[in-house]
Amino acid sequence: MISRTPTYFLDAITHLRIHEQIVLYRQLTHVSAAEGESVRQFLETEYRRESLEYPGIAPDYDPEAALWAAQLIYFASQLLLYRRNKETELTLILPDYPGEITAGAILSADLCVRFLPEILDKTREIDTEDALAGVLEHHLQTWHYSGIGYPLKKEALSFDIIFREPGLKQAYINRVIGKKSASLAEIPALRQEVMASLGNLGSYFWKELQ
Repeated sequence: MISRTPTYFLDAITHLRIHEQIVLYRQLTHVSAAEGESVRQFLETEYRRESLEYPGIAPDYDPEAALWAAQLIYFASQLLLYRRNKETELTLILPDYPGEITAGAILSADLCVRFLPEILDKTREIDTEDALAGVLEHHLQTWHYSGIGYPLKKEALSFDIIFREPGLKQAYINRVIGKKSASLAEIPALRQEVMASLGNLGSYFWKELQ
C-alpha cells in the first residue's frame, strides 16, 4: 500500500474556500514547500473562477500573496484555538507580507484574508484586549479590501493602490455597497463613487445613505 503524504494545510484551505469555515486538521509549525505549491495552484484555480465576475480585466494572480494569506489565516486560527504562544511571538508567526502590494496581490490575498474578520470577532469575544487581535487588525488595515464591513480605523486607510487600478476600484466600491458599509461610504473619496454606482437605485437599495 502506498502511503499518502498528509496535506493538512491544503485540506484546511480547500475546506475554507468551499464551506467558508476553517477546520484545523492538525497543529502545524511550518508549511512544506510541496504543500505550499499545492495551495498556490489550488488558489490560482479559485482566482480564475472568481475573476469571471471581476469588473474588467483581472490583474495577474499573485501566488506568493495568496500563499502568505492562506498561512495567515491558518496560523491565526491556530493561535486562537491553542493559545500557547507568547505575545512576543505573534508577529513572528504572523509576519507582514514581504512582497510588493499590488492590485493582483490584493485580490489574490483576498481569497483567504476575507475570512480574517470572523477570526478577529472570535478573538475579541475571548478577550477584548487580546494582543492577537491587535496583530490581526494591523493586517486587516493593510489589506482593507478584505475588511470591508469590519470597523476599521478609516482615517488610517490608504486608497492609492485601490484607485490606481480601475477594476479594483470598482470591485472595492461594489463590496462597500454589497456590505452596506456606511462608515466607508462616508469617506469623501468613496462617497461620490458609491453614489455614482448606485445611480437611481440608491434610494431603493440603500436609502439610509441618502
